[in-house]
Amino acid sequence: MLERVRECMARALKLDGAGTAGITADTTAADLPAWTSVAHLALVLELEQCFGVRFDNSEIAALGSVPAIIAKLQARLSS
Repeated sequence: MLERVRECMARALKLDGAGTAGITADTTAADLPAWTSVAHLALVLELEQCFGVRFDNSEIAALGSVPAIIAKLQARLSS
């Protein structure tokens, strides 16, 4: 799942290969200058499209790190 999230982040945040390679299972929005508030919304839309899920407005702000994204996706995909 990390690899798919990384691919979504690369597209949404417009990261190059080096930027994408730096995304780990512990990456947070603070670690990536490209992860702005506007880019965060693009990332949420990319994740929704890629994984076929929808996030509630109340969930969007909590998706500020790779661990949070993966945990939320795993919960959505297992239910």
